[in-house]
Amino acid sequence: MNHEADFMANIGRRELLRLGGGAGLSLALPSLGFAAGAQPIIDVHLHAYPASMPLPAGATNPITGAKSPVRSGAEHLTACIAEMKRHNVVRGVVSGGDGDRLQAAIDWRNRDPARFIAGAGIRGSADTPLPPLDTLRRLFADGTIRVLGEVTAEYAGLSLSDPQYDPYLALAEEFDVPVALHIGTMPSGTPFDPCCSTARARLGHPETIEEALSRHPKLRINLMHSGWPYIEETIAMLMLYPNVNVDTGANAWLLPRAEFHACLQRIVGAGFGKRVMFGSDNMFWPEAIGLAIEGVESASFLSATQKRDIFYNNAAAFYRL
Repeated sequence: MNHEADFMANIGRRELLRLGGGAGLSLALPSLGFAAGAQPIIDVHLHAYPASMPLPAGATNPITGAKSPVRSGAEHLTACIAEMKRHNVVRGVVSGGDGDRLQAAIDWRNRDPARFIAGAGIRGSADTPLPPLDTLRRLFADGTIRVLGEVTAEYAGLSLSDPQYDPYLALAEEFDVPVALHIGTMPSGTPFDPCCSTARARLGHPETIEEALSRHPKLRINLMHSGWPYIEETIAMLMLYPNVNVDTGANAWLLPRAEFHACLQRIVGAGFGKRVMFGSDNMFWPEAIGLAIEGVESASFLSATQKRDIFYNNAAAFYRL
């Protein structure tokens, strides 16, 4: 069972909007009239669901308040592709969010291999055990899967530095496969869910992965959500480890706009504008892709060149596209 999905589906109980202090609903809905000739975008943080899986009926977008018309994983994929085409998102890194997570991502890749790069969504908990190493070895070797992640160790009450991940990180090093790691905070109430009783805020600190980086110096790691709210710690990691990048993740649309811009400006102002990648973290809502794009596009402190780096160039370099 996908417990991130549980969190999102049960917005009332989990109160995901608290992630943004409740201010998100006061945002004016953006006008997303991107021209047909818009610059290309790479989205490094997408989620897929098994085609036959029913999605929560009328899952309410916590920012717009709109109920999603998407009813299945198959409809979700179709809607996400339409949204990507609308905003000229030409490539996307996708990981599965439920059921057979590897196959969910592979199905997106098979639907449009020129657009999608499949990632291996792994956790390491009792209800979401790590996949067999031989399976990943085969998928890395033939190029079916080209990313290890999203790795959600935090939900399992673990850090990426836990020894159980070492064989997987070694495999990523062997095949020069980048790692995408959920880091930072989690939805409200996570430790009270039966899935994640050992989840703790301290496990979201970016420094918890230092031992893993030390043991696996050839890794390329994307710190998803830029490690929010631990932005100073994220900057410390970027300073010390040149093989680390960050993505904007759900920060770009779920956080109050001023908070997202403050965090982004802090990272870019510290000199790491070449290490920030655009990621929407779309979850159940295809429209989140456009909302996240607007979050970056509306950052007046970014130059046109810096926006182009975040939207495309940095990911193209990091993922060696």
